[in-house]
Amino acid sequence: MRKACIDLNYTLKIVSLLGGDLGGGRNLHTVNLLDGSNQMTMLNLSTDPSIKEPTPDEWAKALKQCHQKAVELKYKVTRVRGESLTESKDEAKN
Repeated sequence: MRKACIDLNYTLKIVSLLGGDLGGGRNLHTVNLLDGSNQMTMLNLSTDPSIKEPTPDEWAKALKQCHQKAVELKYKVTRVRGESLTESKDEAKN
């Protein structure tokens, strides 16, 4: 089975399924948390006041969607980078 990596990118507000154990391969699937699409769009994150921070629940849903896509494409997810974004701040303190 082929290996894949899931990357939760806080800066771009996207979750990506990437080919390869370390994520060095091609982009297999992307969830854009800013607009809910599967496209990576370029937005000026620093000057747009309407952009809100995704909640831990939104990060978790996007992560789950990437896991489902990996199964569909017959990839085994061996690494998840940025998984702490799915935890609420209260959980992180404990």
